Amino acid sequence: MTDKKENPHNDSDNANSSDIQAHLDALLSGKVESSKPKRSKKTDETHSQSESTQVNNVKRSEEKQDKPSAITTVDEEKIKSSKRPLLKRTPLLFAHEWAAIKTIVILVVMAAGLIYLISPNGQVQRYEVVGTHELSDKTVLNAAGLRTGQSLLATVNQSDYFSQEAKRKNPQINHLKLSIKSDNTLQVKVDEIVKVGYVKAGNKYYPILENGSMLNQGLSNQQVGGLPLYDGFTSDKQLRKTLAEFGKLSDPLRHAVSEIVWSPNSQNNQRLLIYMNDGNEVLISADELSKKMKYYPGMVAQLKQTGVADLQVGAYFKPYD
Repeated sequence: MTDKKENPHNDSDNANSSDIQAHLDALLSGKVESSKPKRSKKTDETHSQSESTQVNNVKRSEEKQDKPSAITTVDEEKIKSSKRPLLKRTPLLFAHEWAAIKTIVILVVMAAGLIYLISPNGQVQRYEVVGTHELSDKTVLNAAGLRTGQSLLATVNQSDYFSQEAKRKNPQINHLKLSIKSDNTLQVKVDEIVKVGYVKAGNKYYPILENGSMLNQGLSNQQVGGLPLYDGFTSDKQLRKTLAEFGKLSDPLRHAVSEIVWSPNSQNNQRLLIYMNDGNEVLISADELSKKMKYYPGMVAQLKQTGVADLQVGAYFKPYD
């Protein structure tokens, strides 16, 4: 009888298969724990922390992507707004409508102006003449061509024209100026050239003005207005100088003189002999006539007799013999 030798490989195979079967049965019955290797508590905690850190980093990166910066937002808004189409505003009125309105306004203003000019409120109802000494109001208005009923504004605006007309028609009017005094009244301010006396030519007396002009209105055989007669003058220069000085005197003093005679001598080549209406005589220099003649009324007021008042050098009075 031959002894059977045990095969070690067969025995080990049978053992392994039986172990595997037993292990499977145990797994199925739930009695055996998972064959996965166990981790220590410390390893698990480290693993969980790393996982949570990774999750937080992922969330932060997502938040940063979801929430762009303020600068990025502004830039994006600018880009968006620049891409938006601009809305065109419709004008309240078109150009031709504005032109029509302007035309209507101008026509209304012109119509109102015309109505005012032709209405009584726009016409001159009265003239007030000021600045005259010898000329009457009627003489000034006739010379200038001023009448009531004329347009108030048009007349004032043509003041220079009326001034030239008045000067051309009357040499005594040097200039006049118009201004509105009230609603329907115009003031006429006159710069008058006063008469300062007469020059006798033949049997006529011609009035002369302070600027040396001689008026053409000849007055036969008489002096008018109490103004003096000029006599003895041999040159126009002498006469004009005396006229200019005499015109500076006050109106009462000018009318107190009867005659002015050019009477030079060896001591004074500009001496004037003046005959007064009160019977006195005055000796005075032509170039000082307006300066010294104004003292005459005060001098004679203290005298009780007539005589000669010498005002050439100083002032003294010599009674008639």
